[in-house]
Amino acid sequence: MKITFKRLSANMIEACPEAQAWLDQFPDERQAAATNLLLKLQFVDRDTYSEWVKTTLLDLRESPCALYAVSKIDNSLNCLWDEGGATVGRPSYSLGSEDLVNSVFADLKRTDSQRFLDHPHLEELRARKIKDVVLVDDSIGSGQRISSFIALMMANRTFLSWWSFGWIRLHVVAFARSQESATRIMKTTAGSDHPNRKFPKSEKIRFLGHLAYRTGDLSHRWGSNHQNILALCDSVSSIPPILRRGYGNAMANIVFYHSVPDNIPGMLWFQCAEWRPLFPDRSVPNWLPILLEGISPSRQPGEIPKDLISILRLVKRGLKNEHGLARAMDLDIAVVGHLLSRGRGSGFLTDGNRLTKAGLQTIWADKQGSHAEQFDRSLYVPSKWCVDRETVQPSE
Repeated sequence: MKITFKRLSANMIEACPEAQAWLDQFPDERQAAATNLLLKLQFVDRDTYSEWVKTTLLDLRESPCALYAVSKIDNSLNCLWDEGGATVGRPSYSLGSEDLVNSVFADLKRTDSQRFLDHPHLEELRARKIKDVVLVDDSIGSGQRISSFIALMMANRTFLSWWSFGWIRLHVVAFARSQESATRIMKTTAGSDHPNRKFPKSEKIRFLGHLAYRTGDLSHRWGSNHQNILALCDSVSSIPPILRRGYGNAMANIVFYHSVPDNIPGMLWFQCAEWRPLFPDRSVPNWLPILLEGISPSRQPGEIPKDLISILRLVKRGLKNEHGLARAMDLDIAVVGHLLSRGRGSGFLTDGNRLTKAGLQTIWADKQGSHAEQFDRSLYVPSKWCVDRETVQPSE
């Protein structure tokens, strides 16, 4: 199945008042890194995730199989099943990713009730002689939640005996996971890989997913300027240190429409009196899908993006090359190219990336804290087009 991620663009961020309000919490010198962080996020909509889960489960050759949605573990639970062998009841409130997964399970069961069992009773597992148990989640960072869920299953002595005798195989299905999480899950699961074991536990656990990344490979997820993004994450002192780089220091960059994982940087979802996150309550706000679909809110007239002001200041200092500007601002060259294009379109820069009178006045006005004089940008003509003319701008 082909997966297409949705991503924010510089235009979207610039035009979105919610994104700008979040950026305004950072000092000016860190706003470029914060913008870069937003550009590196990858969004997965509900339909894409649901279809991926369904396709992955249908591709399982094992049949029949028991399906379980991995949920947040209540500390009061000691086992996944009660004394009668039934799975522990779900709470009445919404559980985000688990709710969406359960809807996929329901569809699969309606399609083929003999092949797919939705959270089956222990007695049903015994009667049907089910060998394949599938655990489904959206994103696995540290692996702790999956490990805890498996431990709750193994807390039942009947299930543990089936596992020990090699009568049960586990399939861990997650759209995205860190490679380190698989190691942790394997290590914490009951059993042994000793050569004398007839059924080593590593042969009884299978991992299926779309993305499998190394936590330490930050440049692949966050770009060549990832050190600036790490410094940005660590700079927000109001966020607990354990969450600044995401739970387990995973520094993941995948965000689902139905649920915001806690393994992405904490500044995006952690909320307190001193910090307003972009994704409060670890949920995607209504404006974000609309923005990602290309319906952007308009910026207030006359308001100039701060990154564009920074570009103009660097040009005034003599930097005109895109690569040099990208290094100076710690931005991707594509972002710098967009800002330069905006500067030329607004009449602040010539085609050769030199400051115009309007650009100089804008820098001065920003320094004084006042509004720039409103020029008629549509009438701006680059000076090189008007050689030997007395004036290069229309008279008033």
